[in-house]
Amino acid sequence: MYKCKISNGYELLSFLKAHYCVGDSASWWWPSFQSKKIKDGIEICGGLYSSAPNLSFCLASILGQNTRYSNAWTSLINLYSYFFDMLDSMYSFNRSDVLAFHNYEYPNLAFISSSKWHDCLLNIICNMNLYTMARLISSSGFYNQKSHRIILLSRNILYDFGGFDRFAREVDRTWLLEQKGIGNESASSILNYALKRDEIVVDKYTQKLLASLGHEYIKYEDMQAFLRENLDNARNLYDFDISLAQIMARLHGKIVEHCKRHKIGNFNTINNV
Repeated sequence: MYKCKISNGYELLSFLKAHYCVGDSASWWWPSFQSKKIKDGIEICGGLYSSAPNLSFCLASILGQNTRYSNAWTSLINLYSYFFDMLDSMYSFNRSDVLAFHNYEYPNLAFISSSKWHDCLLNIICNMNLYTMARLISSSGFYNQKSHRIILLSRNILYDFGGFDRFAREVDRTWLLEQKGIGNESASSILNYALKRDEIVVDKYTQKLLASLGHEYIKYEDMQAFLRENLDNARNLYDFDISLAQIMARLHGKIVEHCKRHKIGNFNTINNV
């Protein structure tokens, strides 16, 4: 087997960073409605609140299971469009508030993605019936199953934490893994992308890429340990202030982009990028 001389996450990031751009200094790679510019599923320009916890990623982590990004994104747009209409009917939005987000691709959805609406959105979800939810997220596949899981997760967040802010501060991996339909990858996605924690996401791309480097792991935790090794030193690779959580998000993004551009797991090809 071909083996590249990469022995930890820092070395992997150093190599990939030269070949893959995942956005500006505010970008976390995975886009949201508050991303100022999105291209090919990448957050090219992060928004003003890109480092703040965001409920939409919790929902997206479930919508994105066993489907393409584009399908999950369509479902999220449908869901948030429904949320906007519901909130508008309750609060009669001042259009000038929405106009503050006119530079975003989806101004209405960027507006209700703000932290002030998180608990309202959770309450709307808790009161939705499965049929309505399933209809809105049908593009993501397994929509009945995902509807049930999103509603149950939202109810448990409110029941156990009283609201999203406390959830974002206090939830841990153990609680997340106890939730229906949330496994290791989804839990890591929520901790990192939704809650901005120091948590590296591992997926099938990661496993195959590491295997091509001669590092064959079965356990999720072992792959995380490899990627985390020496990553604290990665700040010196950037010419702007960056948190470890954002570094981890961008590393995951670069792994995904490499494996999408080339044959999954074929690290040889990167030398020709």
